[in-house]
Amino acid sequence: MNKTSQQICYSIIWKKMSVLVTAALVLFPGVLLGQGKKTPRREASILFSDGKISEGTILLTPGVDFRLVGAANSGTFARGGKFGKVRTFNLNVVREITFSPGNEFYTKSFRFHPETKEKIYEGKPYPIREPVCTVAFNSGEKMTGTLHGVVLYLKEKDPDTGMNLRNRKFILRSKLKGKPGEKLSDVVYITRIRMLDEGDKITRSLDVKLLSLDPPSAGNLMAMTRKSLTPVPVKTDKSDGKIKVFSTFGENVFLAARIGDKYVAGWPAEGAKQTKLFKAVEKQFLKFVDYYNERKLLGILPTDGGRRILTLVSLRRQVPDTATRSYPGWFEVDGNGELMEFFRLSVWSWVRDPETGRMVLVDRGSFLRIRIDADAKTPETGICPELWPIVKKDGKILVGKTGKPVEKAGKKVEK
Repeated sequence: MNKTSQQICYSIIWKKMSVLVTAALVLFPGVLLGQGKKTPRREASILFSDGKISEGTILLTPGVDFRLVGAANSGTFARGGKFGKVRTFNLNVVREITFSPGNEFYTKSFRFHPETKEKIYEGKPYPIREPVCTVAFNSGEKMTGTLHGVVLYLKEKDPDTGMNLRNRKFILRSKLKGKPGEKLSDVVYITRIRMLDEGDKITRSLDVKLLSLDPPSAGNLMAMTRKSLTPVPVKTDKSDGKIKVFSTFGENVFLAARIGDKYVAGWPAEGAKQTKLFKAVEKQFLKFVDYYNERKLLGILPTDGGRRILTLVSLRRQVPDTATRSYPGWFEVDGNGELMEFFRLSVWSWVRDPETGRMVLVDRGSFLRIRIDADAKTPETGICPELWPIVKKDGKILVGKTGKPVEKAGKKVEK
C-alpha cells in the first residue's frame, strides 16, 4: 500500500472514530459533557490578523479538549511531512496560544472529466492558509504543531468598563479557506490568545518514588497521563539518580515498565479479576472493529458508577497471509516494501450504558508501540501490583504501597 492509500485508510479510521464519539454524545450526554466537572474558563485577550482585539471570558465546549499534533522536525511544519505525538489539554494549563502562517497557497475548484477522469480546474483561485500553532504552557514548556479544529467561545467584555458586550463563537481550524477571488490578506484569523489570569500552577517535572519496586527492576519505565491519556517522558537524573516524569500538566499518571521480557503496567489487582463486569466489558471490547486485530483485555478500571471504563489492553496488528503491498488493507509497509506488524500496550477510555452494556470508545493512549517480526510471538503482558497505587502528592508521584517488601534482584528485601 502506497503512502496515499495509507493516508486514506487513516482518514477513514479517524472519520469512523468521530462518528462513534458523536454517537456517544447522543447515547451518554451526561457522561461525556463535563462528567460533573467544571469546564475551565479563562480571562483572555484575542488578537486577530487585521489588528482587532477582543477581551473576555473564553472556554471550550464542555467535555472537549485541545488536540495538538506536535511537529516531528523540531517545531517546524512541512506540508505532507511527518508528525509527532498528539498532546491533549485544556485552557487551565495554558499561558498563551499563537498562530503563525505555515503553508499558504492558492488553488481552484475542480471537477473530474467524465471520460478521462482528469481534474479540470475552473473559476477564480481562492487562498488556503494552514496555520502553525505554538502553545506556551504555565510550566514554561512550549509545543508547536497543528491544532485539530475546535470551537472557542468568548463572552466579550468592554476593556474599560468590564461590562459584558456579546457572546461570540470562533472555530479554530487547521486549514483556513478564503472565497474565490480573495487574497490571503483577506482571510482574517486569530493570531494570538493571551491569558490575562494565572490558571493552574503546574511544574515541568515530578519526582517518582517507587515504594514497592526497586528502580533497576523496572527497566524502561513509561508514563501516560491519567485523564488525557498522553504518553509523557520519564527520565533518570544522572546527578542524583532520581526518576522524573515530565510534562504531565498537572495530571496524575499511569506507569508501565519492561521487567525481563514482559511488559507490565500499574493497575489495581481487582481490575484484572474475571468478574461479571470484566467479562461484559471484554465481550464489547473484542467486538470493536479496529486496526489492531489481535487484542487482549488485561484490566478494567470503572468510574462514575460503571458509566466510564478505562481498559488496559495488549494490541497487535497481524497482517493476513494473503496481504501484499498492493492490497488495500489496513497495514503498513516499510521503505523496503516489507509488511510491518506492531505491538502496543495501551489504555482505552470508554463510556458505557449500565443498562444495556453498550460501550463507545472515546479516547486512547499507548505506553509504547514497537515493531515485531511477523513470525514472532506477541510479547507477554500483564499488570504489576508493585506499580499501584500511583498517588500524586506534594509535587511527587508515590508508586506502590508503603510497608511492603521491595522486590530487588529476584528476592524480597524488607524496606
